[in-house]
Amino acid sequence: MSTKEELLSDTIRSMYEVISFSEGGEPDWERMKNVFSPNAHLRRITPDGVEHFDLPTFQSMVQEMLDIGIYTSFYEYETARRVDCFGALAHVLSIYETKRNPSTLGFLGRGVNSIQLLWSRESWQVLSLLWDEETEKNPLNLGQIFSSEVVHG
Repeated sequence: MSTKEELLSDTIRSMYEVISFSEGGEPDWERMKNVFSPNAHLRRITPDGVEHFDLPTFQSMVQEMLDIGIYTSFYEYETARRVDCFGALAHVLSIYETKRNPSTLGFLGRGVNSIQLLWSRESWQVLSLLWDEETEKNPLNLGQIFSSEVVHG
């Protein structure tokens, strides 16, 4: 039997797998329903503000990008993470890189996913995903992201 920590790692890996797809494919919409809670919220930080999605709206946006050819393949993978757990909740800061396919040497982009998960009976599900991409004005600094300072109120 897997531990809660192992199952959390499996869920994060699955989250990256369901959004990634090879040339001519698309994300694994059906499996995505198991990884994300039915009430999940997805938010993307952009230079213009924050875009808010529920799972169906996110899927529609991605499908539109596929239909007009913005994406023909997509691969996102985790490079580092920090996990904080308490009881049935977990918060994961996950550093990611994106590529057109796994065998490409360089990456297209990278950023940080802030993921909240809920333990429900025997599995974790993503309740919230908020992501921000690295830019020239917003460089990725792993030391700053993974600082472990605790602030007391």
